[in-house]
Amino acid sequence: MPTPSRSVSYEIANNLSVVSPASVPSASSENASHQAPVQVFEGHENPVYCISFYPDESKLVSGSSDGTLCVWDRKMGAVQVLSGHTDRVCDVDVSWDGKMIVSGSMDKTVRIWDGESGETMRVFEGHEHWVRSVEFSRDSSRVVSGSDDGIVQVWSVETGELAFEPIKCCVDVYCVRYSPSGDRIASGGHSVHVWDAETGSGILSIRNSFKGITSLVWTADGTHLIGVGGRIVTIWSSRNGEQLRVWKAHDHISFISTLSLSPTSAHLVTSNWGENTAFVFDISTGEQVAVFNHDGSTSYGVAYSSSGSFIATGCKDTKVYVWAAPVFEGPHTK
Repeated sequence: MPTPSRSVSYEIANNLSVVSPASVPSASSENASHQAPVQVFEGHENPVYCISFYPDESKLVSGSSDGTLCVWDRKMGAVQVLSGHTDRVCDVDVSWDGKMIVSGSMDKTVRIWDGESGETMRVFEGHEHWVRSVEFSRDSSRVVSGSDDGIVQVWSVETGELAFEPIKCCVDVYCVRYSPSGDRIASGGHSVHVWDAETGSGILSIRNSFKGITSLVWTADGTHLIGVGGRIVTIWSSRNGEQLRVWKAHDHISFISTLSLSPTSAHLVTSNWGENTAFVFDISTGEQVAVFNHDGSTSYGVAYSSSGSFIATGCKDTKVYVWAAPVFEGPHTK
């Protein structure tokens, strides 16, 4: 068992006050298992910044700094290159039926692609700065996008029009995510906001006590939000914004750029643009339980597969890595 100084030993509190970074419990990878990739894909000519699995896990899509997307067939090893963006692809998502891909780019556009043919279906223009984050709604009828212009926009896939007026929420929007039920949208930047997914009206604002939130996820039951800012991981109640747990990712050398949550919400994988490793955390303890080392190449994008069996990472060395997700026995394992 890890020593108390290397993991979070307390349970979710009913009323946990804001904790200063200096006093946040930290976790080390000293007791974590070190993994080797089960697949490595090569085909991009530039660093890979974002990645997402298809729902059936047969394929995955990655986005690069050269503006291209690559769709990888995990069984055949074949790659399909999607061209259209004129600058770095910042985020990608695959619709829940696997029929569409959405991408957001530094070229200020959002593109929807046919998930099978790779043809461009729609191009959304309206942001005035980089599009940092995109995601499909649960029924794949809409796409939400967040940008450095501080705007959240929701688009109709069918018509190509905005579903409602753009939402002005903060200076920068680094991440946007639909709730599991699809009725709310969370955005992260200098603060965290929750919006009504049908109207865009504000529901909740959460003031972040540390640095800006660079990545954000909902738990599977929709009751909590998990965000990262700097090297700090924070869990909030999505009902009232109460801060429930905080821990410091000790072995990350600088701010955490990206995170992905396992389907059971038991584990969290994080990456950092300044180092060559990705870490898996146990949500219930804050303990680091697995380390993925990319042999000297910086790790950018990370993603869990829909079953939780695999984790994909995209790296500065232009490669896409697929890892077997660690399996643990315990109350969270399903």
